[in-house]
Amino acid sequence: MSKILFTFPVIFLLVGKIFPYPLITETEIALGTYVEIKIEKKPESKKIIEEAFKKIKEFENKMSIFNPESEISLVNKNKKWKISDDTKQVILKAIEISKLTDGAFDITCKPLLDLYREAKKKNRPPSETEIKKVLKYVGWKKLKIEGNILILKKGMEIDLGGIAKGFIVDKIAEFLKKKGIKNGLINAGGDIYCFGLNPEGKYWKIGIRNPKERSKIIEVINLSGKGVATSGNYERYIKIKKEKFGHIVNPKTGKSTYNIPLSVTVIAPDCATADGLATGCFVLGVKKGLELLNRIKNVEGIIIDENMKIYRTKNFSLFTSP
Repeated sequence: MSKILFTFPVIFLLVGKIFPYPLITETEIALGTYVEIKIEKKPESKKIIEEAFKKIKEFENKMSIFNPESEISLVNKNKKWKISDDTKQVILKAIEISKLTDGAFDITCKPLLDLYREAKKKNRPPSETEIKKVLKYVGWKKLKIEGNILILKKGMEIDLGGIAKGFIVDKIAEFLKKKGIKNGLINAGGDIYCFGLNPEGKYWKIGIRNPKERSKIIEVINLSGKGVATSGNYERYIKIKKEKFGHIVNPKTGKSTYNIPLSVTVIAPDCATADGLATGCFVLGVKKGLELLNRIKNVEGIIIDENMKIYRTKNFSLFTSP
């Protein structure tokens, strides 16, 4: 007998047989989604998971734009602010991904995202003039870090939404390992990192969802010591006069991307890299996105275009064998 485990709202479905040895699973709302932690059951496991969720809240309080007292909110407000080592680390990772994607991933896109949110309120798409005006405040190369001081130019704002979740998942995995946990999985709304083996003594099985039929899985991958993340606008978008605008925007053109492609899933050594690359490759599109993923060492991916055609990187099959 087998079963599929759903965590909502997720991009992935976790697949596996009923566990033959003890596993503890806890789920809480954090990072704007459901966060699930699975680890081997020990006398201290429940306490360790409780500590892990506290750490998630601490990271969220530092990095969320929805918390007016977060480090990111204070940087956006003051344009110059001292940030913690953790926040500096995720920003440096974001810059690394921006370089890899030639700017297709860019944490300075917040003014553009705000423009589309405002357009939703006005019930009219942003004009070319409005987009052009905002674009001058976008560009990761304008970011300046001096020690732990982050400096933004006038008009600039940052949003770590495309990478912070993956980064936090990685940090929690590190924490669990330090606590002596050898087998576990963290799933933050589809941003996943798993390590060790599942309770059957095999790699963790993760199902990639069909973006058009949520109840169906198009691929099952087997992972350990890897991060995986998906980007897509099919679940998160705004509607303005019957036209859909996705939550991911192209940092160079200022245009919202919707359903081109449908989704991008990336497997990487860490979840932050998978998270950022998935977003960047979504913006790049099928051809350029696939070319980029094939060039990067230890990274694989699968891209589904608007016609449901599936494109896989050269060595993606290494993760799909039984």
